[in-house]
Amino acid sequence: VCGRVMVLPIHVYTQKTYPHLKAFSEARRDLQVVMISRGTADENREMVTKQGFGFPLLAWDDVVAQQYQALGTPFFVVVDEQGVITAGGFANTQTELSQLVAGK
Repeated sequence: VCGRVMVLPIHVYTQKTYPHLKAFSEARRDLQVVMISRGTADENREMVTKQGFGFPLLAWDDVVAQQYQALGTPFFVVVDEQGVITAGGFANTQTELSQLVAGK
């Protein structure tokens, strides 16, 4: 728990979502974005560099995906300051991400 609201994209594997995710993370500095990816450590580093992500990528773990009840991709989980999941759902655009965080 990082003491602020976290948005966890679970294995966002459609590259068309990357620009929206990057823009969202840059616009919402009050949130911590942490992406969970199925890539290897090297693949994740390459993706961060190529996409210019300013947030960390963690390695996929089936247990993590099950704990967050990821139903598919691109699936996002919103975790509050106390570590409680407050929302989860699919999102493809910055607007959809904002709505998910707002609980709409």
